[in-house]
Amino acid sequence: MFDISFSELALCFIVALVVLGPERLPKVARTVGRWSGQARAYMRNLSTELERETSVADIKRQFQEAQQALLDSKAALENSTRALTSEVRERIQPPSETPAAPTAEAAAAAATPLLPAPAPAPPVEQKPADAGTAAPRAPVPPSEQQYP
Repeated sequence: MFDISFSELALCFIVALVVLGPERLPKVARTVGRWSGQARAYMRNLSTELERETSVADIKRQFQEAQQALLDSKAALENSTRALTSEVRERIQPPSETPAAPTAEAAAAAATPLLPAPAPAPPVEQKPADAGTAAPRAPVPPSEQQYP
């Protein structure tokens, strides 16, 4: 950026030493160094923010292009669906004929179910408990089981 040679830098240092003196020169050097560091950090943040903004703008542009392509595809799909639907309707029923009223046989066929109803389950016989057999025990919960 700047073309400063070593001899020019040494001359600036000697002039600063003469003007400021040896007591104030270290404080001034620290202050100038701090300012230059802050300026570099500011420029770095600024360039990072600009890069981020340009990438966001690119992403927004790509999103809008993709959204427009989807809308165009949707419109084309709707148009082709309408055309196919009207073609199928024309093939099934020509436009000159009016739909006939349903007959009694068709209404009865629509009212009857296609599958018969399932048969009811047979009743379960209960056997009396024998006096010599023990009643069944309830299962033991896993928390109370004892393992060998």
